[in-house]
Amino acid sequence: MKLTAEQIGRVVQRILCAAGASETEAERVGYRLANANLVGHDSHGLIRVCQYADQLRDGTIRSGAELECIAQFGAIKVYDAHLGFGQLAAETTTKAGINLAKENGISAIGLRNVSHVGRLGDWAELAAAQGVVSFHFVNSPAKPGVSPFGGIERRMATNPVCIGYPVAGRDPLIVDMTTSSVAEGKLRVASAAGASIPEGWILDKDGNPTTNPNDYYSGGALLTMGGHKGFGLSLATDLLAGAFTGGKTVGPDETVNRNNMLSIFMDSKACSMQDQANEIALAYLAWIKRCATRDSNASVLIPGEPEAQEKRHRIEHGIDVPKGVWQQIVASAEGLGIPETALT
Repeated sequence: MKLTAEQIGRVVQRILCAAGASETEAERVGYRLANANLVGHDSHGLIRVCQYADQLRDGTIRSGAELECIAQFGAIKVYDAHLGFGQLAAETTTKAGINLAKENGISAIGLRNVSHVGRLGDWAELAAAQGVVSFHFVNSPAKPGVSPFGGIERRMATNPVCIGYPVAGRDPLIVDMTTSSVAEGKLRVASAAGASIPEGWILDKDGNPTTNPNDYYSGGALLTMGGHKGFGLSLATDLLAGAFTGGKTVGPDETVNRNNMLSIFMDSKACSMQDQANEIALAYLAWIKRCATRDSNASVLIPGEPEAQEKRHRIEHGIDVPKGVWQQIVASAEGLGIPETALT
């Protein structure tokens, strides 16, 4: 079926409110999930509402939780979200980091014990819109699902990283990726749709390569991106997000499903050469774009451009929701007393 972003937002709001979220929480989370679908990141969109509703019921998302600043040293702050909604806490702390960077040139913000922070590109885009460069590192202490390079057991999380670089005169550069071969949410989407996945994404429980996404949920493991290179980046991300913030790294005794995030912000005006820096960036990206391609009908896309293209397409044509995903949404809603006819 096809839905608009506004319809997805309403579906999310109704389910989350029924599960115990406030109107404001449900509206803001609905907006962020719909935006993820709109730019083509379905793994961080509507499908997440079932997870969030379950977490509201089991207490690993706490409606109304207070975001507390627990440490500050110069332009560094660390916040504890006390398991509040990730999208709300991340938006607040990102704005705090932007303001601190504009005051000091650079800032660092730690956010710990927060529920799923959503699509990291949202926070890089928010900073870039204010002329601020940003770096984001996220871990999930209780969700080992990735095997270290050379291993076959789950020891690490997907540990995404994101870099946003504003360029006046064009859309910002947004590099948003997991350090695993793929985001776990993409396995969830494939499983719900009854689809296979590419080779090289996961191993089954016996350590064998497989294209069945359900093998992951039967005890398999994700691989790291780029072999040993992704492994090293994932380890660094776990330490930055989990150790530096005090939110903890992945471990066998961690049971509460949550995120930790470290974000670093740099005001693009801090170097006092912004005009020159922007000219360099524009010239460089233009040169990259002029590169010859194997497909004469295609062009090289700068990170962030595929999302912008997908957003334009989905605004015009709607957002496809696979049957299996919609069935999960309906089941979650009906479990909360909401009939399918009342969802959209």
